Amino acid sequence: MKKLVKFLFPFVFLAAGFAGFQFITRNQAESPQLTRKAPEQFVFVQQAEIKSEVPTMRLFGAVETPNFASLSAAIEADVEMVGVLEGDTVQDGDLLISLNTQDIELDVQQRQAELHEIEALISSDRIRHTADRQALETEKNLLNLIRNSVERAKRLVQNNAGSQATLDESLQNEARQQLSIIQREQSISDFPIRQKQLGARLNKARTALGRAKRDLERTRIKAPFDGRIAEVMVTVGDRVPRGGKLLNIYNESELEVRAQVPSSYVPALQKAMNNNQQVLAQAIYDNQRINLILHRLTALIEEGQAGIDAFFRTTSIQLPALGSTLDILVDMPALQNVVVIPPDALYNGNRIYRVADGMLEPREVAQVGMRIDEDGTQAILIDASGFSDGESILTSRLPRAVSGMRVRIVEQE
Repeated sequence: MKKLVKFLFPFVFLAAGFAGFQFITRNQAESPQLTRKAPEQFVFVQQAEIKSEVPTMRLFGAVETPNFASLSAAIEADVEMVGVLEGDTVQDGDLLISLNTQDIELDVQQRQAELHEIEALISSDRIRHTADRQALETEKNLLNLIRNSVERAKRLVQNNAGSQATLDESLQNEARQQLSIIQREQSISDFPIRQKQLGARLNKARTALGRAKRDLERTRIKAPFDGRIAEVMVTVGDRVPRGGKLLNIYNESELEVRAQVPSSYVPALQKAMNNNQQVLAQAIYDNQRINLILHRLTALIEEGQAGIDAFFRTTSIQLPALGSTLDILVDMPALQNVVVIPPDALYNGNRIYRVADGMLEPREVAQVGMRIDEDGTQAILIDASGFSDGESILTSRLPRAVSGMRVRIVEQE
C-alpha cells in the first residue's frame, strides 16, 4: 500500500498543479493593454516676415590693373645701374635703370657726320649751279666767236685763200662748243632733281640722327608714371639685347578687382548699371573689409566661361598688391516680397516645414537669393508667394522630418 501511494503521489501533485493553473487562468481579470505614445520633438521656429531684402552675391576676384607697363631696352647694351627693387614705389620721371652709352654715342657721331656731309653736298651743288648759269653765258659767247671763225674759214676756202684743214678744225671747235653748252644746260636743268635727291638724303640722315639720339636718351630708363615696381629682370653687368625686358611697373592708383559673375546674376547687374544705380560690394582680405563699387562689366564671354567678368574699384583704402585674391560680397539690387530663413530651415534645396497645431506641414519654396551678414552669418531668401506674416517656420534641423510629425515649439534664447 505504501508503495502504491508513493508511486501515485507525483501524478496527483502534477494534476493538482495543472487544475490550479486552469482555475487561476480562467478567473484572472483582463489587464488593460498599454499603448506607447510617440515622443514629441522639441524644435525652434521663426515667424515669417514678408519684406524687401538686399541679397548678397559671393565672388572670388583678383587684383589687376589696366595700367601695367613692361619696360624694355631700346638698344643692345650693358646694364650700368639698377636703382630700384621689386616692391619699390616710384614717381613719374624717376631714374630706374641706366645702360652703357659708348656704342650709341659712336652711332650718334657717325649719324652727325653723315648729316654734315650731305649738307656740304647741297651747298656745293648750289654753288655749282650758280657757276653753271654764269658759265653758260660765256659758253654761248664763245660759240658765237667760233661760228664767226667758221664763216671766215669758209670764205677763204671759197676764194682759195685758206686751207680745208683750217675750215675742218673750225667746224670741230664749233661742234665741241655746242656739246659743252648742251652739257651745261643739262646740268642747270638737273639742279632741281639733284636738290630733291640730296634733300631726301638729308631728311634720311636727320631721321637716323634723331633715332640715334632718342636711343641715347632711352639708355636712361625712367618711370613713365607714379607706380610700383612689380618685377626687375636684370642686374648690373647684364648684356641685354634690343627689346630685352628690363622691369615691370604698374600704377597703384588704378588697381581694380576682376571677378567672374555667374550668368544668372548678370541681368540684374546690367539693369542696375543701365539705370545708373550703384552696386556696392565689400572685399575681405587679411581680416579686413575693403569697400568696393562696380565699375564696369565686360561685353564678351570668353570661351569656357560660365559668366562675364566684373571690375570693381575701391572707394576706401588702397587695394592689396597686384595679383592678390579677394573674397567679395556684392550687394545685389533689392528683392521685393521675400522671406528670410536660416540655411537649416531649407530641406533638399526647395522645401520648408510650417508648424501648425503641433505638427509639421511641408511646403515647396523657390530660393531667390542669399544674404551674408558682416559677421559671416548666412541667410536664404525665398519667394514669399503663398506665405502670410506670422506663420511659424521650422528652423531646427531634423534628420527625419516628415509631414504630420508632432513637435513642440521651444523658445530660442
